[in-house]
Amino acid sequence: MRDFKEYITKNWTSFRDKEIVVAYSGGLDSTVLLHLLHTNKFNVSAIHVNYNLRGDDSNLDEAFIRSFCNELNIPIEIRSINLAEQLKSGGNLQQLARKFRFDWFEEITAKSKNRFVFLAHHLDDQVETFFLNLARKSGIMGLACMPFERNQIVRPLLDFTKEDLRVYAVENKLTWREDISNTSNKYRRNFLRNEVLPYLTREIPELNESVITLVKTFQKNQLLLENSIRHLTNEIIEKHSVELAKIDSLDEFELVELFRQLGQPAQLAVEFQNLINAQKGKRLVLISTRNHPFIAVARETDSFSFIPHQEKSLTTDLIIETVESLPDVFTKNEIYLDQDKIIGELKIRRWKIGDRIHSIGMNGSQLISDIISDLKINTLDKKNVLVLCDEKTIHWCVGMKVGRIAVASPSTEKIIKITVSKSRG
Repeated sequence: MRDFKEYITKNWTSFRDKEIVVAYSGGLDSTVLLHLLHTNKFNVSAIHVNYNLRGDDSNLDEAFIRSFCNELNIPIEIRSINLAEQLKSGGNLQQLARKFRFDWFEEITAKSKNRFVFLAHHLDDQVETFFLNLARKSGIMGLACMPFERNQIVRPLLDFTKEDLRVYAVENKLTWREDISNTSNKYRRNFLRNEVLPYLTREIPELNESVITLVKTFQKNQLLLENSIRHLTNEIIEKHSVELAKIDSLDEFELVELFRQLGQPAQLAVEFQNLINAQKGKRLVLISTRNHPFIAVARETDSFSFIPHQEKSLTTDLIIETVESLPDVFTKNEIYLDQDKIIGELKIRRWKIGDRIHSIGMNGSQLISDIISDLKINTLDKKNVLVLCDEKTIHWCVGMKVGRIAVASPSTEKIIKITVSKSRG
């Protein structure tokens, strides 16, 4: 058996002062991981999901998990979900289960930068993942497989084989629960694990070692790729937009990595390529997540706007003052009107489809939507365009166009100056 004590001292030291939450299934792998952390005096707790898929066995798993954690005095939180009921509405069993788990992991890590979720994947799992991703044509990211740590999710047993864990469990007189579904070849991973890889490793004993060497090489390349794209991701998160030229310069792998960093699947990166050649205004719907809450990306004239799920509310203050005369120089941030030509109360609001203004210097009226289009205002700013109006007339498309109907002149007796302040609450 490999020396776990020496390995932990060398590789797990940085987690000594962290809160560690183990995703505990009751199986061999996670039982060993939980026991290792406990006996080496880490600050550890456990979580478990009861999917209620295997009848009494699911409840026996839960009872075993409670008993094991109580014996070691390890805090345990258990959540129950009726996955079979959810499947009646459609979906993939493994995908639904994974989403439930990882939503919980994200909830845990979001509470503190010092909280880490530990998963019990080992070297054999890594080899399986490599071949599964190879079959999916998943690129560098897929062939890099599972990292030791990313986004506070840690897989600390990747250098140990299943047999290493089994030997440890036996020597420490540990018991665990066997999931009988792991023997079924219904799922591709199980077929690979139970049939294909045992045959290949018998024929090619050095196979696993060769695969892990490749994985580590791909992980190094993936890290370089991540670092080269990080600045672009940060720009999008900060500005909610990015120039078309910057996107157009990315190759396929870089674009997929950008979308991964934005919490989006690779398939959406492929669909996004169609948006590059689309007309202004076309959108791609995104998946909103806690870390990157964009719901869509919109094509602008020479850029892309990333539209957030929730925006801070826009607060506007209308400031009206009486003045004696017009200024020598006008700015786009203020307007001067003839008070006697105002009908009813002045108010400020967001523009809407069909709004028109009788602009100074033009005959007839002009659609506000045309003004927005002519000025090439992007999708994010477009919906926050304001208009100043009374009961009948729009007098100002704020910051863009002034209406002529009630505009003040040097001969106006009652001149009012109007400014608008905006803030986000």
